[in-house]
Amino acid sequence: MGETNLLIFSICLQAAIGITLFSLLGGLLYRDKQFKTASYLAAFLAVMGILASFTHLGHPLSALNVFGGFGRSWLSNEAILAGIFAGLAVLNAVIVYLKPDDKGLITGITGLGSLLGLVVVFSMAKIYTTASVPAWQGINTYVDFYTTTIALGALLFLAAGFRSLRDANKKVFGYAILVAVAIQAATSIPHILNLNQMGLAAQDSLRVLNSISGLIWVKWVLVLSGAALLLLPANAGKISRKDKSPSKILFVAGMALVVGQIIGRYLFYAALVVMNVGLV
Repeated sequence: MGETNLLIFSICLQAAIGITLFSLLGGLLYRDKQFKTASYLAAFLAVMGILASFTHLGHPLSALNVFGGFGRSWLSNEAILAGIFAGLAVLNAVIVYLKPDDKGLITGITGLGSLLGLVVVFSMAKIYTTASVPAWQGINTYVDFYTTTIALGALLFLAAGFRSLRDANKKVFGYAILVAVAIQAATSIPHILNLNQMGLAAQDSLRVLNSISGLIWVKWVLVLSGAALLLLPANAGKISRKDKSPSKILFVAGMALVVGQIIGRYLFYAALVVMNVGLV
């Protein structure tokens, strides 16, 4: 698929933003704990996303044209704000490595990164909802991007910080994932069903999705079952270091959720049927 780089960019960056959000929450809830691995993972995913976006441009120098439209183009806004967020994520990882006990500075950077990240997600969704692709228009794109950010962020933060959270109450992360996925399903499924009422291009998108309906079912089975299964380790109380069951459950549920969200983003781009000339 020609939009592979966009898929990598959007998934990686949204996951990084989600991890940053939950790193901020974790730092506020558990002031005696450190989440170094989560910070490193957020920085890595943010950088990977930025690199994928440069690759999509075809030539790195093309980015200069994108940056020149800041304030006038949502694409330019997204590119610049995403770059700033990635810089904050890397800076946070460096500070966590060098000065892990400076809680105030770490909280400040993750707080700023979280706020900026939410704006980045809005900019990403805005680009697609203003495109000439009926299947991307409407509130569903915003909901999909934000719920993916929350679900992947909570999951990857929980996985990266599971050792630190071994004796802590982790319910908030499991329920955050389950609620995000439930909202995603509640908006996405009706949106697909309504494509038949949105014009010829939308109907063509629906036909494309109907041709890969099996993949849609796989996505929702993986996402919903993964989210539900994650409640087991998330609800676990104190865990013996010898007890590997919660870690195994987390791995299986996490893989199901991640693969399901990646399939969902593939389906998002698979529905690209334009009314006229495509992106504006």
